[in-house]
Amino acid sequence: MSITHPGLEPLPESPDEDVRARVAAIEVLSPREIDERLSDLGYRGQTEARRAASVLAYRHVRRIRHLFLEGLAPEPGMRENCLFLGPTGSGKTFLVELLFREILAVPTVLADATQFSETGYVGDDVSTLLSRLYEAADRNTAWAGCGVVCMDEFDKLATSRSDSRFAGQQTTKDVSGFGVQRSLLHMLSAPSADFPPDFGFTSRQRPDTMELACVTFIACGAFSGLGATAEGLARSEHLGFGREPLPARAESIATRVTEEQLEQTTAFARYGFIPELIGRFNRLVSFSPLDAGTLGDILQHNVLRAYEREFEQEGLRLQVDTEVREFVVARALKRETGARGLRTTLAPLLERAAYEHFGHRGNDGTLRLTLEAGEVQARRV
Repeated sequence: MSITHPGLEPLPESPDEDVRARVAAIEVLSPREIDERLSDLGYRGQTEARRAASVLAYRHVRRIRHLFLEGLAPEPGMRENCLFLGPTGSGKTFLVELLFREILAVPTVLADATQFSETGYVGDDVSTLLSRLYEAADRNTAWAGCGVVCMDEFDKLATSRSDSRFAGQQTTKDVSGFGVQRSLLHMLSAPSADFPPDFGFTSRQRPDTMELACVTFIACGAFSGLGATAEGLARSEHLGFGREPLPARAESIATRVTEEQLEQTTAFARYGFIPELIGRFNRLVSFSPLDAGTLGDILQHNVLRAYEREFEQEGLRLQVDTEVREFVVARALKRETGARGLRTTLAPLLERAAYEHFGHRGNDGTLRLTLEAGEVQARRV
């Protein structure tokens, strides 16, 4: 609220009042209601992961409401750091976007882990994650402290220690993922951290400080090969005469990391992560590969809807036969790229139809996709 005086213009609201108003405007939903809202927004599958993420979102809202509306300081050690593991196209980052950008509407940053390096020697310093959060919060530091940071491709920070530990490592910049991991240790556990409001482009602006007690940090990654690493630690192979070599197995890309494998910190260390960094995540959530039923549902309600709207703008009604949908789902399963494989398979099929029929005046009628002799054909009907 603003303060008024006789004969004077209203004074602007203080930053704290602005943040309190923003927090009060957030709709308070139960975890079950948050999950239902995800379905309304088109999220399909991942029942267990959605349950865990809905509770994560509920706790995030409760934490910032306690601080800004009730004046209760966050309890020490209760920060929410969550690690999402699962094959590509399983809906990890999409879940974060829907939960925090669409449903809660809090400042949310999605960043690619591959662009960071230690102290920004090549690429960005990890402190610029907070700079991005500051920008997403309309340059309001207190409101940014109510936000969410999601680092995608987190598994790409894995590195071999023999590669990252070189002569003179204490006096030179480490541009490997090992250096970024060490830089993240402080951010994931500290109550506050300094960040450059101008992203460090100049040295004229002094660093600002952001309170991190209410910031939720989420890391997402496919972690391809982690399951095989964990299984390799559990199996033993004897050397010498009479040994029986373990059979080599072809590992699938689209596999789920089991709960037992998630508990093996040694597997993460062998994979290329500092054990202390993995220990900073108090919740590890495994995503499953999407099955044919879920992919078919996503194809119908998400992917095809977007194409149908595009064809409607050209005056055409897009109709896709059931056989074609099954063909697209089968190809996506073969690609092992989850929901991304649906669009990858469907795009070239519809490009031919768009090339032939888009841009003509007086377009009218229905364009039907059929499967004939193993090939998809587009016909006007």
